[in-house]
Amino acid sequence: MMLCPWCNQEMEAGFLMSGKPVVFGPEEREAMLWPRKKGEIKLTRQFWTIARTPAWHCAGCKRVVAEYE
Repeated sequence: MMLCPWCNQEMEAGFLMSGKPVVFGPEEREAMLWPRKKGEIKLTRQFWTIARTPAWHCAGCKRVVAEYE
C-alpha cells in the first residue's frame, strides 16, 4: 500500500506505459526518442514493444507517482 504524498489517500498500484520511452526533463521539447540533454531521465524500461515502469495513481489528486531505474 502507498499513501499519496499530497492528500494522504491510498493510491492504486499499476504501471505507467507508453509505446515510446517516457522521459522527465527540466525543459519541454517537441520531439524525443531518448534522453539527450543534461538533467533528462528515462522513466520507463522497454519490454518488447511497450515501455513501462511501476507507478501509483491517486484518484483524489489525479496524480501519478512512478519509479525509475
